[in-house]
Amino acid sequence: MMIAATIPLSEIDREVWDAIPARPRTPMRQYIWAAAYQETLANGEVRTFVIGPQSKPLAVAPFAQPANGPRRQVLLGAEDIWESVEVAAQDEQTLRDLAETIAISGLPLRFGHHPIDTPFHEYLVQAYRGKGWVVMARQPMGAMPKIDLDHSWTEPENHFSNRRRSDFRRMARKAQASGDVTFEIVEPSPEELEALMDEAFDIEARSWKGRSGTAIKQDQRTEAFYRAYARSAMEAGILRLCFMRIDGVAAAMQFAVECENRFWLIKVGYDEAYKHVSPGNLLMRETIKYAAESGLEGYEFLGKEAEWTKLWASHARPIATIRTYPYNLQGVSAFLSDAIGLAAKRIAARLRK
Repeated sequence: MMIAATIPLSEIDREVWDAIPARPRTPMRQYIWAAAYQETLANGEVRTFVIGPQSKPLAVAPFAQPANGPRRQVLLGAEDIWESVEVAAQDEQTLRDLAETIAISGLPLRFGHHPIDTPFHEYLVQAYRGKGWVVMARQPMGAMPKIDLDHSWTEPENHFSNRRRSDFRRMARKAQASGDVTFEIVEPSPEELEALMDEAFDIEARSWKGRSGTAIKQDQRTEAFYRAYARSAMEAGILRLCFMRIDGVAAAMQFAVECENRFWLIKVGYDEAYKHVSPGNLLMRETIKYAAESGLEGYEFLGKEAEWTKLWASHARPIATIRTYPYNLQGVSAFLSDAIGLAAKRIAARLRK
């Protein structure tokens, strides 16, 4: 018999959460991610749809109302920090049970850009029949691009065309002509953490993200989230802060974690003053090499597919924007609010042309 409940995050022990035999296992599925979100980005409590006994759940789907976002329950991090997070379940039957539990909750929910290469979205549509609407919009780009590593990736340039190998040699020569080039992959100590995080966020802000206003340090809550997560990841021994330096000055950074036998890029950035030597690509080559030499199974880019990720990874997961609207006052109100918001965006886009 299915046991289903909606439980506050505070009532689930970390050991219980992390022991859930659910796939996929990503950094966003770990308790420290949800706890950092609860501490910094949630307006109110994180509540989790759970399948199975509370002491040994088989599936989870954590939601919260973002502090800076719609007055709606959103899958954690799916819209305010735009990670392609997803629900997690032990098997297909548990995933179906989770969809049914969500459908009978009576809550309008937003899943952000959710992967659609599992049956979950189909189960969700089936579960909502007679109970509400499920609105899905397939996105043109994929998400969570990745490299499946083997020993050949200890020399990443072996996977490049002749032209790209030549480009990388030229980048490296330019960098070396600018000064002494060094690479660091740091597992920081508590004493090192804050200074290294300051340096990483400063580098990101000196790129196009700073000009567009989307750099981490330009939003107080977002910065607080990543710092809280970094502290917990450091304590868990999975945090990796990576830098390329020229004459000791950081030109590029990666904020990453190493877990589940994979290397996960949380954030990347480079200083545009060094754009002519492509420091982001040179650092990427070094960390891919490190991951392969360490015997890791994969290198995960996370986020959305982009032109720069396609230089490295040919595989990405299909995604769709998913929102649910139950047949009740809350659902109708949420549907009308979203429809008005979409119409306003379209009008604004036309006026800008």
